[in-house]
Amino acid sequence: MSALQLLVVAAAGIAAMRAAALRGDLDEAARQGALAGPAVVSRALTARDRPTQLAAIAAAALVEDRAELLAPLARVAGGPDRQTAIPAAEVARTIARELARRDRPDDLAADDVAAWRAQWAELALRGDRWIELRVAALDTVVALDPAGIGVDLSAALRDADPEFRRAAVSAVALPVPAAAHAALTGAVIHDVDPTTALAAAQSLCLSLEATAQRAAILDALGPDGLARIRALVGQKPQPATAAALRDLRRCVSYSGRGSPGSAIHKRAASSRRSAQ
Repeated sequence: MSALQLLVVAAAGIAAMRAAALRGDLDEAARQGALAGPAVVSRALTARDRPTQLAAIAAAALVEDRAELLAPLARVAGGPDRQTAIPAAEVARTIARELARRDRPDDLAADDVAAWRAQWAELALRGDRWIELRVAALDTVVALDPAGIGVDLSAALRDADPEFRRAAVSAVALPVPAAAHAALTGAVIHDVDPTTALAAAQSLCLSLEATAQRAAILDALGPDGLARIRALVGQKPQPATAAALRDLRRCVSYSGRGSPGSAIHKRAASSRRSAQ
């Protein structure tokens, strides 16, 4: 097929997608896009009119080889139109989570995945984006980065929006990896939003069951972190659940006993010896 014929086929596919979107039939628009293929859907994502972009976004969730659309979807999500930016981010999240559920295809280069992750990480950390988009972008990055959360956790936890900070806390795997102890402890101690502080504390306290980390977590929390946890238990910030408060009490309980080898335990033992 010649280049001219390819252009004609692409134009016809985009026209069919756009016509369906104008009729309000996004299911048909998605079907037309799936038939046309990822190259046509990618081209439609660059269109300047909303109906064509919405059709392409709907099709992106169905078309073959849709991982290739993570980059053009990021460009749409970075645009000024809320009506297309947020759906683009939501579809990207779906695609990324599909990728995470299976082995990476052989034809999908690690460099491409890294580039997509960087694009979506930048969107997640942009304070000028709508919060729904930022959370979807963060979810996309997390799915593309099974070893972490794909963004600088300390930077995410310094974000001005408490909803985004809570999303960042929720993105951290359990048991909390050692690299995240300091950032989550900082949120426990310093976050002015008690719900965010509680979420960070709950993640750390749940991770105490991984006994190899117990001393490190208690040391990271230190007296200030444990004091904030006790205060949170007393305040019962909404929407704290009984389970969350029970998890926080676990930290208080472990800190009271200490953990052999932990700094807290050593300080307690030293104090006992001095008193004798």
